[in-house]
Amino acid sequence: MNITYKTIVSTAVLFLLFTSSVSMADAMDKPGMDDSMAMMMKLEPMMVNINTATSEEMSEALKGVGPMIAGAIIKHREANGPFASAEDIMMVKGVGDVTFQANKEAIVVE
Repeated sequence: MNITYKTIVSTAVLFLLFTSSVSMADAMDKPGMDDSMAMMMKLEPMMVNINTATSEEMSEALKGVGPMIAGAIIKHREANGPFASAEDIMMVKGVGDVTFQANKEAIVVE
């Protein structure tokens, strides 16, 4: 097994992030940290209010939701009013149970 210094440092940084209150911004200042590692270390899901979020905000925060689906979510809320619950997002064509289950922790309805 070939373990490199970078692997050891990366593992140590991940451990520290998971066991402390170090922020992602602070972690990016660590030696050996690159963008791909930062993406893997995203600790908290991005929360998104589907009643107020822009297409870009939804596309960034929700798994499996790109600009087209985000646009459909916005059109639905404009036509039918605000979503009453996170589950209501499944009324939008293109958003099914799999997408909802992948995102239910990130969806906020206010």
